[in-house]
Amino acid sequence: MNYGNALQGLLADNIDEGYQVVTNNYAIVDFPFVKGLQYRINTGVRFGVSNDATYYGRNTQRGFRDGGSASTSRGISKDIVIENIVNYNRDFDKHRVFLTGVYSFENSRSNTNRLSAQGFPNDFLKWYGAPQAALNVPGFSNSETTLLSAMGRINYSYDSRYLLTLTGRSDGYSGFGEKTKQGFFPSMALGWNIINENFFKWKDIFSQLKLRASIGRNGNQAVSAYETISRLASRDIVDGTVTLPGYIPRTIGQNNLGWESTKTLNSGLDFGFLNNRITGDINLYKSNTTDLLLDRTISPVSAFDQITQNIGETENKGLEFSVTSTNISTNNFRWETTGNIAFVKNKIVSLYGFKDDKGKEIDDIANRWFIGKPIRVNYGYQWIGVWQLDEATEAAAHKTQPGYIKIRDVSGPDGVPDGILSAAYDRIIIGQSDPKYTWGMNNSFSYKNLSFSVFMYGIHGVTKENDLLNDDVGRDITQNTIKKNWWTPDNPTNDWVMNRLDANRQEGQIAGAYENASFIRLRDVSLSYDFPNDILTRLGLDKFQIYVSGRNLHTFTKFGGTDPELTGQRDIPLQREYTIGLNLGF
Repeated sequence: MNYGNALQGLLADNIDEGYQVVTNNYAIVDFPFVKGLQYRINTGVRFGVSNDATYYGRNTQRGFRDGGSASTSRGISKDIVIENIVNYNRDFDKHRVFLTGVYSFENSRSNTNRLSAQGFPNDFLKWYGAPQAALNVPGFSNSETTLLSAMGRINYSYDSRYLLTLTGRSDGYSGFGEKTKQGFFPSMALGWNIINENFFKWKDIFSQLKLRASIGRNGNQAVSAYETISRLASRDIVDGTVTLPGYIPRTIGQNNLGWESTKTLNSGLDFGFLNNRITGDINLYKSNTTDLLLDRTISPVSAFDQITQNIGETENKGLEFSVTSTNISTNNFRWETTGNIAFVKNKIVSLYGFKDDKGKEIDDIANRWFIGKPIRVNYGYQWIGVWQLDEATEAAAHKTQPGYIKIRDVSGPDGVPDGILSAAYDRIIIGQSDPKYTWGMNNSFSYKNLSFSVFMYGIHGVTKENDLLNDDVGRDITQNTIKKNWWTPDNPTNDWVMNRLDANRQEGQIAGAYENASFIRLRDVSLSYDFPNDILTRLGLDKFQIYVSGRNLHTFTKFGGTDPELTGQRDIPLQREYTIGLNLGF
């Protein structure tokens, strides 16, 4: 297959329109005969219409291959929310009680008409020429879900020092099995305002100091509306000149599919110094998720290669720290900094419960799930360089030659390298796909009517495959490729192999080009000026502001792909944007 330019999407003609009508209404009823008792009803309706169309002409690889390629979709969506809320709020001397009861209904429905077409007589009419296209494939989808929830909560505080919250929530989701739709999720939280204690001696330094802890269980229903139902896919057949409808199995239904549940223990500290010129919080947490809703790879002997199930248990532990600081504050100049950093460590605790003869739970290599390891890891053969000229004899023993990829021989049946690449012994975990820690920082400056802000963030501890490196230039040079430091006898580099189609294979095996995908990105920079009141008065305006901003201005990274945040390097990377604007208020 010949790959096209990763940016070919910029040459596609496209419309992406969406229209929405949103209404939010509420009514409050106070009961004078019961002090502190209140009823509130919230209703919300969102009605949306979408209109999308894309055409790839013959000036793109996709359009050239298909003789013009178009896809269109027209969709309608409707979301309804109704919430019934009863509150009771009373103070008794130093005691404060706040009771809440909620019963809610959520319904979401959408349907979409689609059409894909190929083989256009010309590019002039784009998707409007679909009636003349050689191939038209229509499609239609419909989805509807309902969520019913009931919640009760007790908030209690004593003298603004000791805080207690008890919550019980019951949810029912239409997308689960008949006997597993309902889930119950309780929680409890405690708080201690240390600064309000009489014995606290540093109130001239601290403006806020609160310890808190919570434990609770949350639910997740992130599956499609009909995941519990066995479904068919259309596969029409042709009988002579007549097309007849046909169907094949598409999905195995799971009638016992139910709620994914996460139990979380959290402890934290909220603080403020120097009359809240420095504020922030520290959080430590540990969460265990059971009955995960996962798409599990299965043997295709059943005619299916994937199934959604409630399986296994994972653990997440982390530390989060955030702070906001007013560094300088004068009559004309102000400098504020907001920053946060989060350290996260996750692992798989259990999968299916199957154990080997030594009592150790068995990993799921097909899905790249390993007990005790991070949830998302890279797994495969490890590329360690290029065979060099002085390694010709050793390379021949591995059925390869200088200039070809060198793959690590990890082990053999007896636990030592045996000179043979084996899927059972030589594939290893090569880093993780989720970051080990992330951070962000925003600095804002203002001098009189001039404002300037800079936002940066970073993601670290990520390893990704740079699949752009796997593009080799063929003998007829029909494929696009990135610039590489190719190996030659005169350039014996370990950066990349020689320019041959099979040079990235050893014993028929390929090792992915995994790289450190950590990065720091200069995300947003903005500069604005608000004209003073005397000018606004002369112009008859309430607001007159001019501004210039830039987004995704630079990324600091050692990753060699187009964008370290992309899942696949053939997708369109984040674009650098510049904006010049004017805000007027009357």
